[in-house]
Amino acid sequence: MKDSRIPEPVLTAMSDGTHIIRAYREHLGYSIEDLAVASGLAAEEIQNIESGLRYNKGYRDRIARSLSIPVGILEGQSDISDAA
Repeated sequence: MKDSRIPEPVLTAMSDGTHIIRAYREHLGYSIEDLAVASGLAAEEIQNIESGLRYNKGYRDRIARSLSIPVGILEGQSDISDAA
């Protein structure tokens, strides 16, 4: 996956199997709790999403805003709310 909008450390983490949200979160220096507070989601929901459970567009939008990344970067992620 080569996307010039995604920083190289994030791409590297993703190529090693790290979920895109976790890769961005760690790249930006946020803890799960930091992202939970910023997005209004529970820490457990963030953990579930990063573990690969699918999630809905509303979650994706909230997480993208909280990480200050374009929502389009997360568009390849699922629209089904299994993590909630």
